[in-house]
Amino acid sequence: MFAKVHPAKDVQSGNTGSCHDLVHYLQKEGDTGLSFFSHTDNDVSPEKVITDIDGNRSKLGSDEAKFYMLSLNPSQAEQVHLIGREVNSLEELTPEERQAVYRKLEKFTRSAMDEYARNFQREAVKDGGDLMYYARIETKRTFSYSDEEVKKGVAKIGDVKPGLNLHVHVIVSRKSKDGKVKLSPAAKSAGNSWELEGRGTVKRGFSHENWKVSVQQCFDREFQYQAVQSDCFVRPAVPDTISNPELRSLLQQQQFTAANQIVAAMKELGFTHQVRRGVHTFSRQGESFQVSHKELKTFECPLSDARIRDIADRFDLTRYEADPLHYHENGLQVKNIGFGTYVNEGQQQNRTVKQVSYQVIYDEQNKVTVSLATVRQFAYDNKINLVKTEPEAESILKKLKNNDLRNLLSDYRFTSANQIVVAMKEQGYEHRVRKGVHTFSNDRQKVSIRHKDLMKFANPKLEPERMTDIISRFNLYKYRLDGVFYHENGLKAKNISFKTYKKVPIEEVGDAKVIAILNDDNNLKPDRASASSAPEEAQKPRFVKVLKEVSYDVLFDEQTKTYLPVSSIRKFAFDNDIALIDRFRHAYAVPNPDMRALLENPEYTTLKQINRAMRDRGYTVETDESGNYSYTKDGCTFSIDRRDLLAFTGYARDNNRQTSRHDRQQSTSAEKAAGMLGGSVGHKVINEILGDNFRTERMIAGNAKKVVSVIKNPANLKMILLKQIGSYLNPFKEL
Repeated sequence: MFAKVHPAKDVQSGNTGSCHDLVHYLQKEGDTGLSFFSHTDNDVSPEKVITDIDGNRSKLGSDEAKFYMLSLNPSQAEQVHLIGREVNSLEELTPEERQAVYRKLEKFTRSAMDEYARNFQREAVKDGGDLMYYARIETKRTFSYSDEEVKKGVAKIGDVKPGLNLHVHVIVSRKSKDGKVKLSPAAKSAGNSWELEGRGTVKRGFSHENWKVSVQQCFDREFQYQAVQSDCFVRPAVPDTISNPELRSLLQQQQFTAANQIVAAMKELGFTHQVRRGVHTFSRQGESFQVSHKELKTFECPLSDARIRDIADRFDLTRYEADPLHYHENGLQVKNIGFGTYVNEGQQQNRTVKQVSYQVIYDEQNKVTVSLATVRQFAYDNKINLVKTEPEAESILKKLKNNDLRNLLSDYRFTSANQIVVAMKEQGYEHRVRKGVHTFSNDRQKVSIRHKDLMKFANPKLEPERMTDIISRFNLYKYRLDGVFYHENGLKAKNISFKTYKKVPIEEVGDAKVIAILNDDNNLKPDRASASSAPEEAQKPRFVKVLKEVSYDVLFDEQTKTYLPVSSIRKFAFDNDIALIDRFRHAYAVPNPDMRALLENPEYTTLKQINRAMRDRGYTVETDESGNYSYTKDGCTFSIDRRDLLAFTGYARDNNRQTSRHDRQQSTSAEKAAGMLGGSVGHKVINEILGDNFRTERMIAGNAKKVVSVIKNPANLKMILLKQIGSYLNPFKEL
């Protein structure tokens, strides 16, 4: 029994278009009464075959194979075994005997297609029922130009061959019956995949040897046939021409997926290697032997999906990338395979030897060698995560080939990943992010990095010493005036802008719902749809993801190459009671010279004093609706925000009193407790209760107790007031 996957050149009009011509070609024996059959149906019309095969081509490119032609070819002895008696042609059989033989072949074809499906080792394709195929039995063969009889002139091309010539042709769709899985028997390296330019990857998962062997075993099992060597396909044994015991041992004990891996294994044993005109010569210690490349090729054995999955489950891509040359973990060892091959170069297409190398994984448990690219592609196709441990920042830098990104990550300090993106844009790169992977590209190069890896170079918290140093050089008032143009004392303001998805609720408006979608400007626009067409449960409020523009300002410290959000600076200053606007250090940024002189003068400590002094100097002082001040003199107007002016004056008042935020909170609590007295009287009473000085711990503790007692029981306020009044009326107080 010989099972064959025919190349595209054997197919009528090829296999990248319609199967129409092939179907009509296979009807050439129309007088036999035989028709197409599938895995479940008999007597299928040619029109249905064409419709089903041509209609099952979703997501296949125009130049991709849409179907394949297979053939099952029993030997003369096997055909006689099916018939049950010795005959020389089908004409010797009765109609009933012919129909019985046809039914046996149909049953065997379905079993062979079960083996075909299982050979792909796909979870979604378990047997022939998951395939879309149609088969047809043929009873005749004709001579072709390659037959010896034609070459010798005994027969002519097209003449019918004598004897028994039963065989089966199968047209099988490239896609599975449900249209979800691509199945390519043209891929001879089981478990591999290759990338078609611009059209993704195609699975390699078919072993011709395995299928041929399983088809023979299936025939033997179903018809109790004892196959002879000449009738069946067998795996090659190590021939006697290979006399070297070490090479014989390698070929018998290990499994290789490429002949060059055998050569590399021999080099590891200390042999030197040369190849000339398809003959390999191995030498060691003065002894040498030769073996043809064709012989080595017969020992290429593809791996099953299960074997590759086992390797992928044990392989750690993170540890490999950290030290590619010395990876050796979980019974897997990475090796480098190097060899020379002929290539045509130049306009004259001169043949020259070019050195080629790739990396393989040697499985010590199963003594199997497979290329690393095969394992990675298999993991990608089957969604197997090869990253078993998260990479360290150092290993990420090592594998980065883009110098600009590597220099940024190693020399600069970032507090957020989007700051790195903006820094790359400033260097002329275009940015795109998809499925958690950032891609930076320009006219010269392109680099991709995972968002997880980028986050390893963003530390949101800086050391307090560095924060304090930056704050000491930062003028918040001048930054408010200049915005992103702020640049002094080694600090430069920048704007970080990026897009991110945010959840937006779907609004319900009457009997129609407004669905939030984006227009060309990334703004929301309503798209009304009738609510009556949706079920009631769909009317509940839902959310949609909308791409939003987000921006914030950062300070870039040119001294330490650090990016720091302005909001982080303000929070740190608030938590540590650091004034970002100091009248004596920052007033130089006030553009009006009179106001600047007043702020730099420590005698003016309140807002009223400053405004009175400005009026004395001839200014008209006005406030707008927001409470901001404007000063006009001789037709010239100068404005300053109320919050800035309060910050200038409030800082001096707080420093004079030397009160902390905790003390101010206590004072506020006391004011709330005695709020019933109100106005200036209330403040005087509180001052008498709490005292004017909070500098000693004893007084702070005592006054705090008074405040707590008043808060817990407001009636205690009466007793405290009576004690204070009594102290005023005590005639011996002055003594």
